[in-house]
Formats: sequence, structure tokens, C-alpha cells
Amino acid sequence: MAMEANSLFSPFSFITLFLGFFIILLIKIRSRRSRLALAPLPPGPPRLPLIGNIHQLVGGNPHRILLQLAKTHGPFFHLRVGQVDQVVASSVEAVEEIIKRHDLNFADRPSNLTFSKILSYGTRNVVMSPYGGYWKQMRKIYAMELLNSRRVKSFAAIREVVNRKLTAEIADKASAQTPFNLSQMVISMTNELVIRAAFGDDCKQKAEFLDLVRETISYVTSFAVADMYPSLKFLDTLTGLKFQLERTRDKLDKVFEEIISQRQVALAAEQAEEDLLIDVLLKLKDDASLEFPVTYDSVKAVIMEIFLAGTETASTVIEWAMSELIKNPKAMEKVQKEMREAMKGKTNLEESDILKFSYLNLVIKETMRLHAPIPLLMPRVCKETCEVMGYRVPSGALVLINAFALGRDEQYWGSDAESFKPERFEGGSVDFKGFNFEFLPFGVGRRLCPGITFGLSAVEVGLAHLLFHFNWKLPRGMKIEDLDMMEISGVTAPRRSPLLVLANPIMPLP
Repeated sequence: MAMEANSLFSPFSFITLFLGFFIILLIKIRSRRSRLALAPLPPGPPRLPLIGNIHQLVGGNPHRILLQLAKTHGPFFHLRVGQVDQVVASSVEAVEEIIKRHDLNFADRPSNLTFSKILSYGTRNVVMSPYGGYWKQMRKIYAMELLNSRRVKSFAAIREVVNRKLTAEIADKASAQTPFNLSQMVISMTNELVIRAAFGDDCKQKAEFLDLVRETISYVTSFAVADMYPSLKFLDTLTGLKFQLERTRDKLDKVFEEIISQRQVALAAEQAEEDLLIDVLLKLKDDASLEFPVTYDSVKAVIMEIFLAGTETASTVIEWAMSELIKNPKAMEKVQKEMREAMKGKTNLEESDILKFSYLNLVIKETMRLHAPIPLLMPRVCKETCEVMGYRVPSGALVLINAFALGRDEQYWGSDAESFKPERFEGGSVDFKGFNFEFLPFGVGRRLCPGITFGLSAVEVGLAHLLFHFNWKLPRGMKIEDLDMMEISGVTAPRRSPLLVLANPIMPLP
């Protein structure tokens, strides 16, 4: 018996066992590769030589065009955009397979996009940073230091100031009983909110910085030849786009350096407001315990990211919520009645009061379902060739998740999916934390937006002030059915035409 036991653990037995496992592994790998090689690409529209499907993506909003293509070619389809493969997921099943089965394989961002490389300082932010150690560290900084719930709550005073300023301006316009541009007033409010949270209320470079932010946003949807033809990167230089982007970044650098210098002086003198976003990042810059140093470029990239993600997205949700409520008077009446009754005669609306407004929460959810802040979630890239929904996704392909299409899928939202109906969220468990794939206003998986609490608080407080203090209607002679409900093409999707309205003060301003 002893001899038999010894023979089981002999070197020859170990070698034989190892070789057996190795051969089985090789067979499985070859079998998987053979299966992937045989798997077809996802279906898609016919393409033209050289340009592929580019011609089918022009002349409209990409998220709407891709929704129509999904109705023809299925919820998981393939496009060839110049030299780049793209696959588009427009159903819960497709998103579920990407996120649950292949999340790590699709966790990366494209690293060579012209806009990202230049204006995010070599992807030193979080949204477009490659998946890896630096991204994990910065994501943790967002969660633990930069935009945690305690810090977001600390900005309550700033939200109160900017919203009081907004309601005072609206009251002034209301006294003249002439239509005014609510869209512009809301974006100004969100700009003011973020710049105060980032730099404080006495930032001397505020106007110049906001002008440069607007200039940056205008380039987000610029036609970059190199993004579609990576082998022809020199064309972005010939077209002048690269020069324009670098010139804007150089202007931003100058403004950033002035602001950073001022904040460092204040920090050294212990006169800084410790909750300002830039102060948090500058303190981390000198933290030797971090595995990946937080550089000045990191500070600039993250602040720009917060501005680009935290201003236009919040203002877009507010203007769409107001548009839908004006277009649906019964919902408007219901949300205002609930708010005014819950306040019980109190006229000074405070942030803590918002917890009483349950229907307001439903209105915000329904608005984001129909008008996702980012209708096409930021692109992912396929790291290794894999199989999704029975189709082959080639290595290097861009993966787009159409949140706009998911929010209007009748299979999950019913035959009235195109209608504004906040009650559909009543008593349900569907939330925007990325677990319900039919509702992804803030993204999904590892790439879920790290600033949900910050952005949502801006929307809740801004919308609550507008609805509590004023009654709203369209300009004289304009009918509800005349209200333009189309969005413009871009990373975010604000209204195509500004929301022109009349306001009637109901509740006294504080």
C-alpha cells in the first residue's frame, strides 16, 4: 500500500497530470478560437467602399438613426465607420450579455480619439481613462474624496444661492409678462453652481473659464477624420481641427495655472475653503502614498470633466422636465399640488423639503427615461474578440449602448413607451444605479458615472424651485402641440430650440 501511495505522487505522475491538463487547455482554446472564427459578425446595413456606413449616420441625431437601424437589423448590429468597426446594443438582452458576461473585456475606452487625447490631457480624467490602475485610483478618489455624499451635501448653500438668483431673475421677467428663454437661464444656473463648487464664489477667471468651457463643448461633436480613419491621422492636422483643439487647451492651461496658483497660496495660508473641488485635488497632488501621482494635468482633466458632465447634463434634464410638464398639464398640476401642500404654507423651500416630494422624483425619472442625459453612452472598446448574442465582436471594435433606445423599448415600458407618464415608476424597483438595463441615464457597470449624487442634487433642487414658486405656460398664441420636442445632435441632447415660456409667481420668494 505504501508503494502504491508513493507511486501516485512520483515526479512522472505529476508531469503526466500537468501535460494532460495542458493538452485539454490547448484543445479548449483552439475550439473557442475556431468557434469565434466561424461566428458571423452582427447583421447591419449594406456599406459602401471606403466610407462604410458613414453616409447612413449623417443628417440626423445618431441615437435616433441607430434606433431606426435597430428596428431593421436587430438589437445588436454592426457598422463599419470608415476603417473602424462599431457594434450597437439597443436591447436589455444585448446590454446584459456585454455587462454581465464580458464586462472586463468591454471595460476599456478608445484611447486614440482626437478630442479625448487633447482636451482631457491625454485621458487623465475618469470617463475616458483606460481601464487599469490609474482609472481605479481616480474612481476611488471620486467616491471617497471628491464627490462623496458628505461633500455633495456641503454644497447645499451654493445650490441655494444660485437657485435664489435664478428665481429672482425669473420673477423679474415675469413682471414684464414677456416670453423668456428658460433654457439659457437654467444652463447659466448650473454653470454658476459648478464653478462655485470647483473654484469658489470669488474666482476672478470665471467668465473666461466659462467661455472656454463653451468652446470646448462645441468641439465635442466635431468631425475628426482620424477617429474614423486611424491610418490617416495627419488629416486632422490638415483640416485644422488638431490646431483648434490644442489652441483651446493652451488657453485653458493659462486660466488653470492662474486659478491653481491662487488656490495654492490660499491653501498655504490656511485660508482655503476646504470643500472646494480644486482644493481637494491639489491636496491629493502632494500625497506620496498614491500609487499613481496626481499631476497638474490630472487636476485640470478632472475639473474639466466635472464641468462638461455636471453642467449641460443637469441643465438638459431640467429643461426637458419643464418641457414635458408644460406639454402634459395634468402631470404639472399634480407635481405642483403635491409640493405646495407638503410645504404647508411655508414659502422658504429648503433642500431637506425635497424628500417630501415623491411625485417630483417620478417626474425626474420619467424625464431621464425619455431624454437620457447622454443618449449614446460613452463608447467602450472590445479588448479581445468575443461572442455576444451569438455574433462575433472583433478586437478593437467600438461598442455603443443606445440608452435612448432602451428607454423607449415597448417590451419593457409598454405600448405607451413614447408617452410621458411618471406614474409608471410608482411602486416599482426600477432605479438609475445601473442595475436595470432598460433604464441607464448614468451608464452601467464599471463605467457607471461617479458623479450621480452631485448631478442629481442639482436637478432636484433646480426643478423644485421652478415648480414651487411659479406657474408656467407657453407664450400667447402658442399651443401645446406646437412645442418642439426634438433634441440636437451631440454627446448630450438638449432641446433643438430654446424653451420660451411665461412665468406667473405663485409662492413668495425668500
